Amino acid sequence: MKVRKFSAAEIQSYKKHGAAHIPNLIDQETITRLLAAATDEKRPQGKYKNALSATGNFFEERFIYPLVDDLKSYALNESIGENIAEAMGTKRVRVLFDHLFCCGPNTPIDYYWHQDLSYWPIDGDQICSIWLALTDCDVESSALEIVLDSDKGKIFPIRAFGDEDFGEDAKKNYDTGTIPKYDEHREKYDILSHNMKAGDAYLFNAKVMHSSAGNRSKTQGRVAYSVRYIGDDVVWHPRPAFDPEALTPKGRPLEVGDKFEGDEFPIIWQRSTA
Repeated sequence: MKVRKFSAAEIQSYKKHGAAHIPNLIDQETITRLLAAATDEKRPQGKYKNALSATGNFFEERFIYPLVDDLKSYALNESIGENIAEAMGTKRVRVLFDHLFCCGPNTPIDYYWHQDLSYWPIDGDQICSIWLALTDCDVESSALEIVLDSDKGKIFPIRAFGDEDFGEDAKKNYDTGTIPKYDEHREKYDILSHNMKAGDAYLFNAKVMHSSAGNRSKTQGRVAYSVRYIGDDVVWHPRPAFDPEALTPKGRPLEVGDKFEGDEFPIIWQRSTA
């Protein structure tokens, strides 16, 4: 598995704007292996699988890598960990979880601009994702788009997506009118948007707004694999939508502000103290 080093310009973009385009992150052999593993109908299923479109074929699946060797080799890759440590300025990098998105042709949806941190029971500045395209895609065929510098403001309340149900407490916080319609006013924002080749990636922090509009292509399917990573400053901060079974370290009760760590969230890279 070959993973290239982030460039200084890519790291600077992440630090300054909250996101960076990372072309050619991995080699062709790794692309082939990851795509085969992701789309293998006989492999073990992740802990959670959810439809994201009432029609067509768009679904997400989470917590797969512990069960599938090729995905595990990528998610726990030390070179990726070192890249992320440099971008986030952390001494240690842990995997939070992995997330597979498969969007079939002719599956359009409305833009769903959101921040990942709204859904997770943690807080901190050292929280990021690498969204990796495993198939070629453009905006028409569901490539992700990211609003640069949107990490500088508040964290917006979440809302349900697809057939998800986050319960009554989360529903009380839904307010679809509070999040700007970035796609309708593109001239006002700096939106990171690329035609992606398989093996290209986005690096973005958990506070930036991002979305796609589903897949409006009649022929091109899109498969993306996103792994979420955390650093030293991450602490426990439960939110209305989080699933306690999925993202709670086992073994001890946590109070708000406690360090977030545990065997379920393995360290993949740490700076040598020698």
